[in-house]
Amino acid sequence: MEIVNTAPDQAAIAAKVARAQAALLSFLAADALGVQVEFLPLAELSHRDPQALLTMQDSGPWHSLAGQPTEDGELVILQSRMLLFYGCYREDTAWQAYQYWLQTDPFAIAPALHRALTHQPSEHDCSLAALSRLLPISILGVHFSLPQIAAWAMQDTALTQPALLCQQASGLYAMLLAKAIDEGSTADELYQDLQQWARDLKVDSVLKQLIDQALFMPPANYHDPAQPVLCAFHNAIWQMLYAKSVSDAITESIKQGGDTGSYAAIAAAVVGAVHGLSSVRSDWLDAMQNCKPQEGVTGVDQPRPEAVWPTDAADLAKKLVEMTPAELV
Repeated sequence: MEIVNTAPDQAAIAAKVARAQAALLSFLAADALGVQVEFLPLAELSHRDPQALLTMQDSGPWHSLAGQPTEDGELVILQSRMLLFYGCYREDTAWQAYQYWLQTDPFAIAPALHRALTHQPSEHDCSLAALSRLLPISILGVHFSLPQIAAWAMQDTALTQPALLCQQASGLYAMLLAKAIDEGSTADELYQDLQQWARDLKVDSVLKQLIDQALFMPPANYHDPAQPVLCAFHNAIWQMLYAKSVSDAITESIKQGGDTGSYAAIAAAVVGAVHGLSSVRSDWLDAMQNCKPQEGVTGVDQPRPEAVWPTDAADLAKKLVEMTPAELV
């Protein structure tokens, strides 16, 4: 296993920390905002005031707190803690973490993910469960090579979605995020890298075509795509190239309907890494730092274990970037 980027350049480390924090906070914000309007008709979403879509509030279909993560955010937070503890990705500990999470009775879980964790994953499942939990692995790209990040992303994906197409999409997405966080590359540079990786890795022609199309158009169908993972990956590339801010990426993703929270979060992580912390609204940060869905507290309808609270998300990203060689495995 190749460990890279170990030189203690404080200015460079601080910049990486800021990009990692922006990616994680943007992801969690999009997850919380997207779920507030989940299940709404497309016609209603398209006419919603953008500022209303960007305002965190209690309620939503799950009666969750403002800033409270759903399935996607909780698994990203949990995986961040796991990576900090072990210093690298390990399939066995990841599986144990996901089993622990399932036993906490999460209030939102996709049927396909539930089946994968309780019975056996489907070879035909192309949902968003795996793509949406890869961000912490990508943050470790400041310490490990891109091929290693891609390998871990594919291994983690195979736990719940063994289809090769899903694994390849995950590998490309994880490298895209990792390079954005580690090097601060521009959207145009990242797009060119993505095209080159797709050629070098000889990925499925469907993915190559998707990457080419994303330069000119967004996905055609968000609401009921045949393969949601392709729609989410396509949207992430489109938003990376053309969204003016994280807020823009979130509202444009949400307004398309479908799995609003996951689409928005997967795209917002990339846009956040590219645009930086200045693109993360302070009211989002305040809401997440104060989101403590503790059992027995008045107003908490979806109590959750502290391990999946978003209160220390910025600190988690910072610690992942600042891990020393002695802490890495």
